[in-house]
Amino acid sequence: MSKMASMAFEGSNLLPSPTSFPLGVLPASVEDSLSVAASAFTVPFAVPAVTFLAVIGAAVGRTRGLEVKPSWITHPNLYWGLVARSGMGKSPCSNAILKPIHEQENAAFKEHKRELEAYELELREWQSSFARAQRKNDTLPDKPIYPTWEQIYVEDSTTQAVGSILSNNPRGILWYRDELSGLLADLGRYDNKGSDGGDKARLLSAYDCGAWKVSRSTKDALHIPHACVSIFGTVQPDLLPSLFKHKDTVSGFLPRFLFIRCEQEAPPLWTSESFDGEPAEHIHGFIHQALDLNFGPENSPEIIKLSDAAKHKVKDWYDNQVLSHWYQPELEQFESLAPKLRGAFFKVCLIIHMLDCWSTDKSEMSPVHHESIQRTIVLMEWLQEQQRQVWTLLSAGNKFQEASAIERRVAQAIVALSKKLNQALLPTSRIVEFLNHELPESFHIKPDAVGKTYKKLGIETGRNSKERGAKLTPEIIETLSRYFPVEKGVIGVTDVTEDNKNSEFQGDKQVTSKVTPIFQVSSGVTSKNGYENKDLQ
Repeated sequence: MSKMASMAFEGSNLLPSPTSFPLGVLPASVEDSLSVAASAFTVPFAVPAVTFLAVIGAAVGRTRGLEVKPSWITHPNLYWGLVARSGMGKSPCSNAILKPIHEQENAAFKEHKRELEAYELELREWQSSFARAQRKNDTLPDKPIYPTWEQIYVEDSTTQAVGSILSNNPRGILWYRDELSGLLADLGRYDNKGSDGGDKARLLSAYDCGAWKVSRSTKDALHIPHACVSIFGTVQPDLLPSLFKHKDTVSGFLPRFLFIRCEQEAPPLWTSESFDGEPAEHIHGFIHQALDLNFGPENSPEIIKLSDAAKHKVKDWYDNQVLSHWYQPELEQFESLAPKLRGAFFKVCLIIHMLDCWSTDKSEMSPVHHESIQRTIVLMEWLQEQQRQVWTLLSAGNKFQEASAIERRVAQAIVALSKKLNQALLPTSRIVEFLNHELPESFHIKPDAVGKTYKKLGIETGRNSKERGAKLTPEIIETLSRYFPVEKGVIGVTDVTEDNKNSEFQGDKQVTSKVTPIFQVSSGVTSKNGYENKDLQ
């Protein structure tokens, strides 16, 4: 059992706060623009960042593929889910990032309506011509072809409808659902047998751009050689445990989803900032660039290869992942997750590579540089941490809850004061004083509210000769430190070239000198890649 999973037995059922999106894995100009979006909608940076990654992957679709090795070609379509409470503002922010998709879809629909009107006129003329030709025994005219609408995204849909759309769009589609719970709940709803097995099996295949074949009747028959589906949506943490079954883990359906927990890191105060002008144009420009990509000869994907240096980094990273699960029994609960994360690595890597190239006006067909691999490793470390928290939430049902604002504030106050005072019993009055410092009196917290919060945080109370307070131990402090957001420092990439030195995000966070691995190799196991190991929990 992981430290996180054992928290319920340590007196608290609160889920640790998620760490912030790691800065430095995206081009600096992209992060600057996405930061404007995060500020404008007062949401965590992860909301616009993950939305952007999802949209870029979906927009590229099957037009580009990464050759991991000659027998393994992967595409950047992924299944993403933002896990956050209602009212955070994630949907308006996501829709602002999705604007180019909506605009292109609207333009395509208007064009389709014009083509449909022309088709109906041609059809009536054809019917008259056909009748005349039959009467005169002349050559029959060719029937006009029904115009197709090449859709690039769907919202409220079914897998059957998605299949019909994919038959006209080899690039693939983005299945966007503001409430992802609705998409998952609808799977199998329109199946004659009432089972979601067929729908989920198709989505299992579409994740790998596999074939879809429907043969229920000649009229409804479909054969899609490469069904490429990307999924993106949001879900509330309280609903998440009810959306998946045990068989979804065994089948690989659940492990294919990348869930990202988002918590409000500060009060979402009013801001006059808006996401428009240059920042929005910059982000939307990348999405348009992805949408403008075309297939290669014979409608086949253009294949991007790894550089030799990138191949070495991939091998070291991959082996480190496998060895960690092989030798560390505490990771057994995530055994079903690990292979899918290793596969997702290359999908994410392709997105990072293309953004790196486009931000420096290079062709995305250039071989993947080892720096892009390094950035992907850092991002996957963060994504893995996110998946482990979500899986703990899923496995425990509704046993775990996200910490409230007051619970996070009290935890942060205790951790800060414990470093200064070094006392086994921290007086409640000192915590109240810390929390109320420089706040208007109308916002002051009362001692009773702090005392009630102790129990939720798993803290025992005690009393000295003067007053009551919180009993502290190193274990309690370690646990409390997980209940408030921890920002990851800006990532410094090793072996940075002169051209890229100035592209690192400039902020007031510490720059690390090397990338740490996702897993810590257990004692007695030698890590060949030379990465610095760190505590996984």
